Amino acid sequence: MDKNRFIRLFLISVSLLVYYFYVFNKPREENQPPTAIPASETITPLSAASQSNNLASTPFAIALHGEEKVFIVENELIKVFLSTKGGSIKKVVLKKYKDKNGQELVLLDDQSSTMGLVFPHKDTFIKTSLLHFQTQSPSSSILKEAEQTKIVFRLAFTPSQYLEQSFDFSGNSYQINYAWRAVSMEPYLQKSNAFFIWNMDMRQLESDIKADVAKSTINYYSSDQTFNNLKENSTQIEKKKIETPLKWVSIKQRFFSSAIIAEESFASGDISLEPASSGKDITKTATLSLALSEKNKENGSGAFTFFFGPNEYKTLQKVTKDFEQNLPLGWVVVKWVNQGLIIPLFSFLEKHFSNYGLIIFLLVIAIKLLLAPLSYKSFISMAKMKAVKPELDKIKEKYGNNLQKMQAEQMAFYKELGINPLSGCVPLLLQMPILLAMFQFFPNAIALRKAPFLWAHDLSTYDSIIRLPFTIPIYGNHISLFTLLMVCSTILYTWSSNQGNATEGPMKILSYIMPITFMFVLNSFPAGLSFYYCVSNIATFLQQTLTKYFVNEESVKEKLISRQKRVKQNEKSSFQSRVVAAMQANNKKKK
Repeated sequence: MDKNRFIRLFLISVSLLVYYFYVFNKPREENQPPTAIPASETITPLSAASQSNNLASTPFAIALHGEEKVFIVENELIKVFLSTKGGSIKKVVLKKYKDKNGQELVLLDDQSSTMGLVFPHKDTFIKTSLLHFQTQSPSSSILKEAEQTKIVFRLAFTPSQYLEQSFDFSGNSYQINYAWRAVSMEPYLQKSNAFFIWNMDMRQLESDIKADVAKSTINYYSSDQTFNNLKENSTQIEKKKIETPLKWVSIKQRFFSSAIIAEESFASGDISLEPASSGKDITKTATLSLALSEKNKENGSGAFTFFFGPNEYKTLQKVTKDFEQNLPLGWVVVKWVNQGLIIPLFSFLEKHFSNYGLIIFLLVIAIKLLLAPLSYKSFISMAKMKAVKPELDKIKEKYGNNLQKMQAEQMAFYKELGINPLSGCVPLLLQMPILLAMFQFFPNAIALRKAPFLWAHDLSTYDSIIRLPFTIPIYGNHISLFTLLMVCSTILYTWSSNQGNATEGPMKILSYIMPITFMFVLNSFPAGLSFYYCVSNIATFLQQTLTKYFVNEESVKEKLISRQKRVKQNEKSSFQSRVVAAMQANNKKKK
């Protein structure tokens, strides 16, 4: 393996390892308890009994008891249960998806989520989630396409004094428009410090709980168009007090999000994220406390939009400005590649093919064709380096003890032949964003969720052909066959590249060690990613073989020799002309 090829291999290896350890979040060990922080520093909701006791002496005591009624609204995408208790959303089902057990996907229910408005009243708080509302709406509605319906919940003291919450639904949408009004309620509610609260236990929706935990967080978007989030991989409670106005806040899981978007922006917010220390099928607990805007408080009304749906790029784009950032696509350049190339190409293939294994295969072919010019230049560069290697070895042997002289002679030799020793690395650097984009695309591609291919039941997670009775550090407690095939294809490609090169010592050993390193690193990555790189390695091997068939390395060598002769001849002619000119100038001087 020549130095040029070694640099390329080193760049690929380092890039992938850096991406694994620093871009991808390491999930918390299941048995590791979260680090406790003082209770006074967290958002700790009171128990329902304590809150009810506080309201017993207020005018709202009449609404503490009542018969709870549930109303169901559904369209092609979601099924929403609303309750008269709290006048709010009780349960959300995503109809096009299944959970880890193959059952209907319940994104939230009354056991995992509570939400509602909070208003100050003297020395206590009025929480709408504890109050019983009334409604005249139909008990169920099934919407199709452009159909719409509205459910209104009202808590009235008199016909002209009431608190109202309404929900607007439309067909074929993951969004629910929500509005509230406090009409002539000044004697009962202080609107100066009103806010919206939402506590949600994130349900484990994926079979790979570690990946589920590692991809769950709270994202928020400020009115100054700044996107941010809480740490996904933290083992302790993460909390943030946000002083700037907020446009939207999203409780984001690996493939799904539950979000609230303000029409006027929230004035500020307190958010926290706590890893689940116990509790079945719960990954993390999110707590939101969002202060209403001054305009909302002055008018005694406000409007928000709820989103309950998949983290699918085109779906998220339609919600509100920059909402697609709930789908992590990587660093700036990598993000551009995903947005401008990978996602459109993948979506195009989805329209014409239903088998995702075939789609990934065709994706490899399309990318290889796109990068063919760069691959060709890289191959020609390698052929040139291979052709001049004997001469470089002679220079090393001649000036081996004088490194500076050896490098000067090598650079002069390269210049003489018109070779840039780093030219083979430039095409690789241009391909690197695509290489890294795949490490963001596949782990977050909801299209691969539950998609079977060959022996893999789900291309969005690892394919486990053998479950080990013990856990190997970094590697895990299972064996992924697609990862093994990817490693074998990498070794085949490396072996093919090493043929005809007098590679010995550490460089040759390293070229075979790196694939083994990837076997440990990628064993728990999505099967779709491993399959992609397995096919990509085989395609690269065939591409090199085909290029060798059409490109004669001897002809490359002859062109280099021919150029060398021309350069030497030009230098000789230039030297002779300078000698003649010097002689003529000397004769003139003598005369």
